[in-house]
Amino acid sequence: MSNWEHQYREEVSGFTSPQQLDTQVLQQARELQPKKDIGRMLSKASLGCATIAAILMLVHPAQHLGALTPGMTPDSENRQPALEIAQWQPPEIEPEPQIDPWQALRDQVTAGNFVALCQEWRGQQNTTEENSLPRELRRTAQKRCRILP
Repeated sequence: MSNWEHQYREEVSGFTSPQQLDTQVLQQARELQPKKDIGRMLSKASLGCATIAAILMLVHPAQHLGALTPGMTPDSENRQPALEIAQWQPPEIEPEPQIDPWQALRDQVTAGNFVALCQEWRGQQNTTEENSLPRELRRTAQKRCRILP
């Protein structure tokens, strides 16, 4: 427990209320009761209205919800295209395969031939090209190749 919590607990333990005040507060709390005459008639009326509304909703749900029976609709033929339109999804766009310019070099490295990789890496050490080696080829070149004078 921190220092301020300890100090707070010590100070609070020193507070006490007189016995007479405690009994007065308890007696006032016992005397408090809700008013009984307000709202009884209102409560009964609202319960009756809610019951009638629930019965109406159960007996005639189409009138209140705006729903129509499928056989009763005069334009049932027109609803099918609307459902098809609502369920329509655009066709998926297939990504175009991109040609990897470093694939031939990767194949040589996978085969164990690091000569072409080292030549490319050494050539890029002296220039600042935007088309530099990919990260995994650069790491392999740093491990396998040495810088020549």
